[in-house]
Amino acid sequence: MPQLPLTAWLAVVGSVLLLLGCCAATAYAVLRPSTRRRVARWPAGSLLGLAAAAVLPWLIVWLAPIHLSLSIHGLGPLLGWLLLALLAFALLVLLPLATILCAVVWAMARRRRGPPVPPAS
Repeated sequence: MPQLPLTAWLAVVGSVLLLLGCCAATAYAVLRPSTRRRVARWPAGSLLGLAAAAVLPWLIVWLAPIHLSLSIHGLGPLLGWLLLALLAFALLVLLPLATILCAVVWAMARRRRGPPVPPAS
């Protein structure tokens, strides 16, 4: 196996740190107190719509045979493919992460409130 140069390893470590930072930023954005209060007031249909939006990219990946073969010559195409990869990461990882966190926040708020009480007649 060929030995990778130090710059390649630094690029890999930087990319991994960027992706982990994106996950942490998503978790922070969803778990902020103001966002938690907003999510707790969502109707169940909104949460189901978010879940459907999070599942759709995975259905496309699972059902559509996607094969990529790249030959990148230049900085412009490289940056374009990196942006496309970041978009794919957002759709396939960050959106489901945000959906799961929203579902947990929503369920915890519902459990704290208790069952709905019918109006007194």
